[in-house]
Amino acid sequence: MAEKDREDRVIVVGSGIAGAAAAFRLRQAGRDVTLFEKEDHVGGRMSTREVPVGDVRYRVDRGASWLSRNYAPMIRLLEDAGLAAHMLPCSDELAVLREGRVHRLSLVEASGLLRTGLLGWRAKFKALNLLRDLAAARRRLRWEDMSGAAGIDGESARDHALRRLDRELLDYLVEPLCSTQFLVPAEEVAAVGAFCIMWGTFGAASFTFDGGVGRLPERLFDTPVMRAPGTRVELGAHVTEVRRDGDGDGNEDGVAVVWERDGELRTERARACVVAVPAPAAARIVTTLDDDQRRYLDGVRYTSDVHVTFGLRRPPAETALGVAVPRREHPDLCVALYEHNLGPGRAPAGRGLVTLIFRHHWNAARMALDDDTVIADARAAVGEVMPGLAAHIDDHREMAVVQRWENAVLARPAGGYRDLAAFTASLDPTSPVQLAGDHFAYSTTNSALATGERAARRVLDLPVAT
Repeated sequence: MAEKDREDRVIVVGSGIAGAAAAFRLRQAGRDVTLFEKEDHVGGRMSTREVPVGDVRYRVDRGASWLSRNYAPMIRLLEDAGLAAHMLPCSDELAVLREGRVHRLSLVEASGLLRTGLLGWRAKFKALNLLRDLAAARRRLRWEDMSGAAGIDGESARDHALRRLDRELLDYLVEPLCSTQFLVPAEEVAAVGAFCIMWGTFGAASFTFDGGVGRLPERLFDTPVMRAPGTRVELGAHVTEVRRDGDGDGNEDGVAVVWERDGELRTERARACVVAVPAPAAARIVTTLDDDQRRYLDGVRYTSDVHVTFGLRRPPAETALGVAVPRREHPDLCVALYEHNLGPGRAPAGRGLVTLIFRHHWNAARMALDDDTVIADARAAVGEVMPGLAAHIDDHREMAVVQRWENAVLARPAGGYRDLAAFTASLDPTSPVQLAGDHFAYSTTNSALATGERAARRVLDLPVAT
């Protein structure tokens, strides 16, 4: 490969939203991009599956299914890519179950906490402390890098709630939010993580993407910017090594990426590489990492996810995006997501689509079980706490699918943001190998996207090789 060709070329590993955003920004800046994706489709955990039932189709999001107008980097990217017209409004309500009753909260109106019957007046008064602490924490939160929160990372979400709030707020607000986002209870999540959820969720309208959230990265790859000459996407390509690479004269100013498909190993060279894969995968393939950096990435904890989606001939009578189930109400089920309320097209007209999401321990115990067993267990669990929904599923079910993710959601415990700060401080922002992914922040599509854009900016700022 000619030196000029290598200078203009960047390799991106991983086509999830972090890799997709990095690739788009690099192509927008005029760089040639080669992208390697080990699956047979783009999108990573941000993908949508079509499930045919007779002459109709359900669209099932395999990972993320809900987006917020708080996601400024995502909205800016969609506008720049000409995709803003595909943003669709959806329900702005989140509900919480308490003693068999569903209490709905507005995600937009802060006064909803005062009006809700979910909490007593003492808890509502104590919630003022939560608003104060969130306002103070927000100054330290950045979508692309949460290491700035290290200075306030001293306790779990549970301990913070018991110290600054009260038991009722812990049981019916903080814990269900933690379980819904991280799939683990509040004692296993840093208080910073709870602030991140509230910062990203409340105070802005919700939206979804036309055709399912997985259509977002697919459409990004189908924009004129990405279809223009200079873009190459290799699917089914398993990257085994990313290393610094010289020009033959002892100057290590580029990268070499080793990848495999159909048993054949190949090596590609470029000026730089963005590695946008989960933390443990990055630890395995990036040779530029030192032992402490690799140990950190290996130790990042992802919870597993085994969730069940039911297609229904009639939608249940629920207006909220989902009903969070506090651990005090049920030990396993953490949320029933009403995906037909996310906008048109998820379920066929007049039908319903409900996903049951469970806590990590339930998921881990069922990762290797067959689909029929998982579906039966999910149905039994919802019947214990939401019998009306269970009966509706029994009466109107026409399909059920199981989705499995071994590494689904990053759950950072107390002290985890201090560890993140030490890790990010050890990285070289001028290296031709840049990392991207939710391990720099927390598991939202917007954070992953922002880290991809940051990696692209750093690559574009690299000095021209001489």
